[in-house]
Amino acid sequence: MPESVFASILPKLPCLLSRKDIGKYFGSLISIGYLANLDSHNRGPQKCRIGRKVIYRKEDFIAWLESRLAPENHE
Repeated sequence: MPESVFASILPKLPCLLSRKDIGKYFGSLISIGYLANLDSHNRGPQKCRIGRKVIYRKEDFIAWLESRLAPENHE
């Protein structure tokens, strides 16, 4: 099985990520608003709620992100 594209960042992430954490660790790769929009349509990564805060397990977030990667064109 090939190594994850994000394997090098996985150990650096906290166990649980808030949407603000996503911005901190992934910069402009994915915006907080885009994530919120996907969540409202149940198309984002698996989430949990603690009060009003939405959090993601780092493994769930990385798996979701990898599933969204487009295959490279090797022509």
